[in-house]
Amino acid sequence: MTKPLTVTIDLTEAGLELPPDGLEAMSLRLADELQAGGLAETAGLARAEDVPEQAKSAIAGFIWGVLTTEITRENLKKTLDFLGNQFYGKARMLEYKADGLECSIEYRNQADLDQAIAAVDSLEAIRIKIKDLK
Repeated sequence: MTKPLTVTIDLTEAGLELPPDGLEAMSLRLADELQAGGLAETAGLARAEDVPEQAKSAIAGFIWGVLTTEITRENLKKTLDFLGNQFYGKARMLEYKADGLECSIEYRNQADLDQAIAAVDSLEAIRIKIKDLK
């Protein structure tokens, strides 16, 4: 068996927009799932001294949203697939209702959401009145 790789997973760049306690909970849940699923030999919150100089720095203690894991080369692709499904592959649904206009928007990323919102804005600007011409 090969020596495991030390991998740093930075959730702060995932666009989750969570408060610090939510980011902490998400990080700890992810660490548990990586270990329970056999993808990582170890997983836990990173300490400031564990993070490479190029990465975000913190004053001291743990860095919420950044995990340090030990992953074997054999599990690296599985782990990347798992993380992709957790954060990037999921479709999200947004429902909009206003002034008689109802629509559901399914999006996978910010670009999809921006495009859908622009379409809703266009639809909202259109108002049709039917007049009886008799």
